[in-house]
Amino acid sequence: MDDLRPDFPLTKKLVYMNNGAVAPTPLAVIKAVTDYMVRCADEGPDSASISDYTTSLLKEVRQRVGHLINCEPEEVVLVQSTTDGINMVANGLAWQEGDAIIVRGGKHEHYANYFPWLRLSRDRSIALRELPIDANGLFDMVELEKASRGSRLVAMSHALYNTGAVMPLEEVGRIARENNALFCVDAAQSAGTILVDVKKIGCHFMAFPGFKWLCGPTGIGVFYCSKKAPELAPHAIGGESATLSGSTLAYMDMPARLQAGFRNYPGAAGLEAALRYMLRIGIGNARSANIKVANALREELARIPGVTLHGPEEESRRTSLVAFTTKLDSSFIARKMEENGIIVAERDIGDGKKAVRAAPHFFNTEEEAARVASLLKSLL
Repeated sequence: MDDLRPDFPLTKKLVYMNNGAVAPTPLAVIKAVTDYMVRCADEGPDSASISDYTTSLLKEVRQRVGHLINCEPEEVVLVQSTTDGINMVANGLAWQEGDAIIVRGGKHEHYANYFPWLRLSRDRSIALRELPIDANGLFDMVELEKASRGSRLVAMSHALYNTGAVMPLEEVGRIARENNALFCVDAAQSAGTILVDVKKIGCHFMAFPGFKWLCGPTGIGVFYCSKKAPELAPHAIGGESATLSGSTLAYMDMPARLQAGFRNYPGAAGLEAALRYMLRIGIGNARSANIKVANALREELARIPGVTLHGPEEESRRTSLVAFTTKLDSSFIARKMEENGIIVAERDIGDGKKAVRAAPHFFNTEEEAARVASLLKSLL
């Protein structure tokens, strides 16, 4: 999608392939954030006109999230990040003695989707069942079936942050449903780069940020809370989330119930613009562009002696993340890449091993993939 590269000024000077961490924001998103701030400065941030505009903006954000993941607007809670959303589940459910939580791969999961459950298991004596995984981070469905019996909740990433492997969530959702278990999904590495449908997945909760594959600003994310999910106890309460009738304190309806205090409204303006931008491109089209560059990079790397690729070979089972190791230290390679205008990352792939992770998005090109491989070859 070369015609969209001018929307990202950094493409003029960098090969930016670290979109799995934080993606650059297109000019339209930057403008939306500044336009919101300028409008507040012109009309008064606490004026009736800005209040009405903000209310309309938040409604628009929720509608666009609904289009992205196939949910209802009232099921969308605006949060700070994926971590924030997952902690709402961990801290908001009414846990009982004897409850158990299933986590795919344990510490092989992103820590945002492991530490909340680990702390809960230690503080509340909740059983933590960690599913064994293979080299790509995948697990045996039979093992999940066994672990699900008597479990309260299954927690899992949609796509892995280290190998790019896509988990079979529809099957997981079916198993969770048949065993009366709740299902919580970390979609940080899927929302914006592969199609996400919460109804097909059958999850009760899902969290993802605006600043990764959606190309939105930092400090704002989405927490999906299904109408079918048990009511969560909010971790905070305020005038925006509760009301007082006489001496009776009551929470407001969703999603206000989980949104005490002011939100990141400039960030919401940016998120709305980012969602509009990505939906106009089409997630399917973005996916096709992403995987084209990822495949080109994998092919180039496979030709270099001493390079080991990680993650599934079949493109249908992975995102555009490309993880690889060599005889050289991965942090050294990442540093040398940056010194030469190429931004990648180092990530843990399990058993103490670190890999270089390239994460191309739709504005990256096959020529850039060749440049990454060429530099790596020279380093080796």
